[in-house]
Amino acid sequence: MTYVASIPALYSDACITYATLSVSYFALSKKAPFSYHSERWKRLLFGLIAGLAILFLNQNQLVLIDNVHYSFAMIPMILVTFYGGAISGVACYLMLLALSGGFTVDNLFIGSIIIPLLLSRIWLRKSNRVFYLTIGVIALYRIAVVWFLVDMRTLWLDVLLYQAISALCLAICYHALNFKERHIHAYFSMRDKATTDSLTHISNRASVDYRLMLQHAERRPCGLMILDLDNFKRINDTYGHLAGDLLLTQVGQLLQNSVRSEDFVGRYGGEEFIVITASYDPAVIGEVAERIRRSVESRVFLLDEDRETQITVSVGASLYLPGMAVDKAIEVTDEALYTAKRNGKNQVVCSRLMPLSPLGAGFRHQ
Repeated sequence: MTYVASIPALYSDACITYATLSVSYFALSKKAPFSYHSERWKRLLFGLIAGLAILFLNQNQLVLIDNVHYSFAMIPMILVTFYGGAISGVACYLMLLALSGGFTVDNLFIGSIIIPLLLSRIWLRKSNRVFYLTIGVIALYRIAVVWFLVDMRTLWLDVLLYQAISALCLAICYHALNFKERHIHAYFSMRDKATTDSLTHISNRASVDYRLMLQHAERRPCGLMILDLDNFKRINDTYGHLAGDLLLTQVGQLLQNSVRSEDFVGRYGGEEFIVITASYDPAVIGEVAERIRRSVESRVFLLDEDRETQITVSVGASLYLPGMAVDKAIEVTDEALYTAKRNGKNQVVCSRLMPLSPLGAGFRHQ
């Protein structure tokens, strides 16, 4: 079957190529935009999925001579190398070797194109200009090799049509993936701006409210802490608001580094921060709160190039138990914070709810 007589097969190959790479790229970008910086297993999986697509693409081939064929098999391999880097490109090529006869003439021919792309680390210079230059060089190289291997007198129209359609398919898939990549990056950028405090670069009030709403919806108990910097107004009045902002940024990062990976830290407003602990055990909550208090107390904070200061923090610690209104849980935690302030600051005060922590056991695994 020639490519002149198989336009439906060309369309089918193009659809399979784009659908496979688009869906896998989107799935691998669920938590963060996929790229050659992504986790190794993601890049490996991207290459293996593209390798499976090549099995379908090899079913529609232009036979040049007995052991030399043209197909769309190279298109997914080039694209995964551009987007996933060396690991994706190598995984895809090894998949091709494993599932299509090993080191055949066709596969060695593809390797002679893919290996230079890998060695040149083409993904580091991904741009429209580099992409079109690459596919132009590949097209000329393939035509030159075919001209050397086979009699072009009866196949020249099929070969030229194949090269044109192949380049068009590659360009369409590249720009479609670029379009998807830009939108995924835009989505994560907007999400970060919506959920991240612009000053401290930790979670903002909206993100805190969402996390508490999630705890309520899933009926999961947790620990709550509200922290307030002691005498923060004096810092602003003495050193200026820029120094105060720098101090808040440093405190936010210190809090983030003082809790466990399963705990949550956010800026609640002004000089107030909130910590949500996965554990609702009063002993664990108290230990985390006291560790934070000591860390802040012992830290020397930079206000500008020449000035430093130390500051303390008051902490109100409490619980959220399923069945409670979130606002009520915050109110009780605030009461504990105000008690800490009234009692002299720089201390942790636990709320009256702490003795009720055993009630959370019935909801923990629901």
